[in-house]
Amino acid sequence: MTALVVADAAEVGPGEVKSVQVRLGPEPAVIGPPQEQGPPGTTAIVVAHTEAGEWYAIGDVCSHGPVLLSEGEFDGCTLECWGHGSRFDLANGEPENLPADQPVPTYPVFVEDGQVVIHL
Repeated sequence: MTALVVADAAEVGPGEVKSVQVRLGPEPAVIGPPQEQGPPGTTAIVVAHTEAGEWYAIGDVCSHGPVLLSEGEFDGCTLECWGHGSRFDLANGEPENLPADQPVPTYPVFVEDGQVVIHL
């Protein structure tokens, strides 16, 4: 696994999310804001900081269609796809309701020295 800094922890307060486009591969990097259909070899990832202080990182594109989950409602431990209405569990990426029936990827995340780090 490769560790990648995606944000300063101070940028993502409790109850907030931050999404980035990440280049994958041997030298991963944050390359900019999220895109529903980004360049080949990249993926959109959203980091969520719950009101309870927990941190989660999941794929930011709905598994039902190209909509950014980070633009939907963040409530408790779920993100809602604003385009389709499916809610995704941040802990495991599983959809809680239709129309989505496939999970989105999840990534281990932690805060170290004031930075949000995900493992790819």
